[in-house]
Amino acid sequence: RLLFDVSTEKGTTSGDENDLPLVLEATSQITAYSIGPTDLKSKPVSAKFYKNPHPNWEVSLQSVYNPQYSAGGANGLIDGIFGDENWRKGYWQGYQDQDFEAIIDLSQSTSIRSMKASFLQDTRSWIIFPIQVAFYTSQDGVDFEEVGIVIHRFPAESYDVALKTFEPLIKSPLAARYIKVKAVNFGKLPIWHQGAGGEAFIFIDEISIE
Repeated sequence: RLLFDVSTEKGTTSGDENDLPLVLEATSQITAYSIGPTDLKSKPVSAKFYKNPHPNWEVSLQSVYNPQYSAGGANGLIDGIFGDENWRKGYWQGYQDQDFEAIIDLSQSTSIRSMKASFLQDTRSWIIFPIQVAFYTSQDGVDFEEVGIVIHRFPAESYDVALKTFEPLIKSPLAARYIKVKAVNFGKLPIWHQGAGGEAFIFIDEISIE
């Protein structure tokens, strides 16, 4: 007999094979296990399913990611799933030997209080924070106005794996339909790096707009 528990922010519900198929309306974690004729219980197996928080948003990439590090494609940048320090899980989007640029269409003019983008650094693996990240807004997707440029002070020479969120200061809400994010690549790896002369990666995961 197959049994399962479904956990969401609102709590946990249980069911069995008679309740299949399941319809999930929110981000959920499902834990399933079976019970045999002698009531012997199997080891549980869990999986998490994410609801897209912005089904009407679209991302247009102006850069080309490395196919090994796609994070599920363009809309993987706004799917609400944040990567962690273990970039090998596949949640990060990787760009080598180029700057990063993307335009997000919010589908309609929206009041924006904050915008930010998350990046990863693992210098040993050629992944280095961008030199700077610029944010822009537009109503028509053609003419963009700069919101702010964010520069960090984290040393590229550090071999500690690190996460950093770049966020411009917004003093009052902005009205915009389109958001552009541009990140400047570190460039060639310096002489102190074991891969000196190679081209650094930018690893970006989530762009958050509120």
